[in-house]
Formats: sequence, C-alpha cells, structure tokens
Amino acid sequence: MNTPIFNELNGIFLPHNVAVIGASPQDNYTWSLIGTRIRDRLFFVNPNYQEVLGRKSYASILDIDAPVDYAVIAVPARFVLGAVSDCINKGVRGVHIFTSGFSETGLPEGIRLEKELADLARGKIRIIGPNCMGSYCPKSGLSFNPASTNVEGSIGVICQSGTFAQMFVYAGRSMNMKISKMVSYGNAVDLDCPDFLEYLADDPDTSVIALYIEGIRDGRRLRSALEYAAGKKPLVALKGGVTGAGGRVAASHTGSLAGTGQTWSTMFKQSGVVQVEDIDDLLNATIAMSSSRPPSGTGVAIITYSGGFAVVQSDMCVRAGLQVPQFSKEAIAELRKFVPAAGTMVGNPLDSWQLFYRFSGEGRLSDVLRIISGEKQIHTIILQFDIIRFMTMMWREGTEEKLMAIAADFLAGCRYARDQAGRLVMIAIYLEPYTDNEMERRLSVLLKKMCEEQGFVVCSSLKEAIRTVSYMCRYATIKDNRR
Repeated sequence: MNTPIFNELNGIFLPHNVAVIGASPQDNYTWSLIGTRIRDRLFFVNPNYQEVLGRKSYASILDIDAPVDYAVIAVPARFVLGAVSDCINKGVRGVHIFTSGFSETGLPEGIRLEKELADLARGKIRIIGPNCMGSYCPKSGLSFNPASTNVEGSIGVICQSGTFAQMFVYAGRSMNMKISKMVSYGNAVDLDCPDFLEYLADDPDTSVIALYIEGIRDGRRLRSALEYAAGKKPLVALKGGVTGAGGRVAASHTGSLAGTGQTWSTMFKQSGVVQVEDIDDLLNATIAMSSSRPPSGTGVAIITYSGGFAVVQSDMCVRAGLQVPQFSKEAIAELRKFVPAAGTMVGNPLDSWQLFYRFSGEGRLSDVLRIISGEKQIHTIILQFDIIRFMTMMWREGTEEKLMAIAADFLAGCRYARDQAGRLVMIAIYLEPYTDNEMERRLSVLLKKMCEEQGFVVCSSLKEAIRTVSYMCRYATIKDNRR
C-alpha cells in the first residue's frame, strides 16, 4: 500500500488545499467545491474577477500565499500549458485538466498541444486528463457536480467518460449509490487507468471497483493492473467501443484505440473481471456487490403477481445462465394453505397477486419468503413489486397506509431470508417513466427508499434484477476458482 503511485494518488484524492483555475460564478467546479467540506481550503484563480461567489479571486495561482496540493484547470486549451507551468512553479502535486481540444479532436494542433503538455509535466507534476471531469471524493470534499450527495461509501469508480462519471453521481441520489473515490480521466496524458486500478485495489475505503474504459495505450500494464485489482476485490467493467462503429466513436471521444470486443472479453475473463453489457448493468452490479454477498448457487425463486410475467421471467433467467428450480412438495403444500387456487400458479415463479394485498392475518408475503428461503435449491429470491398502480385504483386515498403495512411485513420476510437463511434478496420496483399518476410515483419512490434503508438492492425492472443476479453469480464463480 505504501507504493509511490498509491501515495501520489492518495495526495490527489485527499488534498489539503485546492485551487480552481478558471473559476467563475458560472463554473460548475466553483459551485461544486464551495458546497463541500473543502470550502474553507479552496482558492479561486481568474484574472478577470476580483471576487467569485464572495471570495477573493487571484490573478495567478502563484499569488496565493498558502501551499496548494491540487488544482482544477478549466481554461481554454491555449492557456492550459501556462496554467500547468504555474502549478509546477507553485509546487502543486497534481492537476486535473477539464479542458478539451487536445488529441481527441484528431487535429494536428490538438495532438501537438497534448504532446507538449506531456513533455512539460513529465517528472514534475501528475495530471488527470485532459478532457475529463476529474476526481470525486466525499471524504475530502472533491466534487465536480453541485448535485452530488457527498455521502461517503465503498464503491470506487474509474471512468474514461465524463458523462458516465456524472451518471454515477446522479445514481447517488436515485439509486442509493455511495462512492469512496471516483475519477474521470479522459485522454490520460499522464495518469491512466492502470494507475487508478492499482490505487483503488489498495484503498482501504473501497470494497468494489466499477470501470468504464474505451481504450488503452499499454495493454500489458492494463492486464497486470486488472489482475491485481480483481484479485483483491470485485471488479466490474464495461468496455465501450467493442464494435467497429463504437471504436470509431471512442477514437473521437477520448482519442483511444479501442481494440476488438473479443480481445477485451478474453482479457477481462482471464483477469477475473466481471464484464457487463451496458451502463445500467454497471450501476446495478456494482451496487449489489457493495452491499450483498454473492449467492452460493444459480437457483432463483421469483415472487410475482402475473402468470404472463412468470412465463417470460423463467425464460429471462435461463438466458442469463440462471436456474428456476421447482419448489419441493413440502413447500408447495405449505404455500397452498394460503395461496388461492383460482388465478394463481403455485410453483416457481410463484404467481399470486392476492398475497400483495394482504396487510394483516395469515398468508402474507413474509410467510411466503420464509417458506421459499428454506428451499435448499434456491439461492436467490427476487420479489417483483410492480403492483402499486393497481393498489391506487383499489384503495385510492387509503393506499399509503395499507402499502406501509404490507412493506413492513415483506421487508421482515426479506430480512429473514437474507440474515437467517443466507439468501440473496433482490427487489424489483417498476415505475412507468411517463406516468401521470402522482400517487403511484410518490409511493413507488417511498417504497424504494424503505427497501434501500434495510440494505436491499432495488432494481427498476425485473430484467435488471435478473441480470444483476447473473453478474453476482459470475463473481461467485470467479471467487470459487481462486480457491
């Protein structure tokens, strides 16, 4: 852990003093950082302002009469080299260059400018970027988005794309994602993906790593870093540019050489990395691995309210490499005691819409969860709770009180399945994005937060829940193969 790269990056993620070069009343970095715990150790640099947000604005970083550890550079590309030179003279250890207009343009001027930047910095200062969002660390107060929660967590994130990094920030609010450290590194003129992988692998605040990558300069070093990181903690990766079209876009986005999809898939597999297919998978799988133990097998039980869903869900599980084993005769006999014969299917998936409306007496969802979690062939239970829209039609203004009683009951059953029976429990709560049913929207969000507060992973659809379980199973296999 006491390696040069760890110490350098630790100083960048946990700086004492920070300067924003190019600060202005409209600048996102200015607004982001002044709202965090680093506000009292923050300096603004912009010769065009005497004050920014009520604070002194310095004409140059050299005019600041205190040491500066880390600087954010958000000025036009033609001024970047001068700003970096001033940072070197100031003794700044690391800079993040937000500015674009370098090699990603594909233009000779941008390529030349990036080479000059690399030559200027070599051996004198560490650079994140250019053409990126930079670093985010709730522990120190580093941020690039005023909407960030700044709640400390255990998920480490490495993104070559700034937009994907922003999605992780917003997931802090919408998906209860809690991040330890995150970096968007763009063109990687200096610090590159392997550096951040090695750092987060050794970081005691990080328990799982999410990676979005488009391309790399040194494939051998990347593979070594992937193996090192994946050998220490779960590493979930999304590769952008796995097709010819995607590769062309990656080249113009971050100046990256993408490589073939098969080459990357092979490297991920051999390195012990869990490769996912899209950004939703990356978010869901990372959250699940940060909060839940992987299941001990691939057997999945689904509790739903629709026979049609039950058929489709079984197909989805099989396509994802999961099994949908039947319940034992004993379990089916127990379930038949309170599952009506009409309009239901007593099997796996269990289809019984009536159970979702029971908030008192016997035969509630908690009873079902206790019975199913006792089945040895079941390793994961997915509860599909997409029925609030129908509850609002039936109960209208009385929906919330009844829903809270039902939620308290099924969450007790979920806790039993997880804590006593050792099962992975996933909850799917679907909300139609364009619904004009405000009660459904409000209650769906309320229920989601209740589940998350109890430590359960909530997915926005059953499909996402099934895919997330499949990635959890894949990670369990990786762990088993290392033993």
